[in-house]
Amino acid sequence: MKKLLIGGLILMSTACADFQQSVNENIKAVNAALTPKSSGSGQSTASATQKGTITNEQCKTSVGQTKSYFEQLLDFKLNETNAYSYTSFSETYNLKISDRKDRLGNNFAMCMISIDPRNGKVTDFSMPF
Repeated sequence: MKKLLIGGLILMSTACADFQQSVNENIKAVNAALTPKSSGSGQSTASATQKGTITNEQCKTSVGQTKSYFEQLLDFKLNETNAYSYTSFSETYNLKISDRKDRLGNNFAMCMISIDPRNGKVTDFSMPF
């Protein structure tokens, strides 16, 4: 009877150790998934952005840039179907910023750029969110 009791305690202790190790591995995996990964660069190049987004710095330095420059960064054409506002005086686009959060802490920071359709250059930008 004592041998059975000791054997049961040994099995139970190893099962608890395996369970604790499994919990620790799961916690590490969750922490790794939740920890934001940042690159060492200032994210000023197009390769540092996510597809379809621009960086905060690219938004701030957008005045004077061409429409084709942003089409190259975003990897899609800017036209009336994806414009926020499209008139004969200006084209306005809301672009997502990849390396900045909005004032509520969400990943929805936006850069609004206005492009003059006559010369295809950015005339104004704002970051309202």
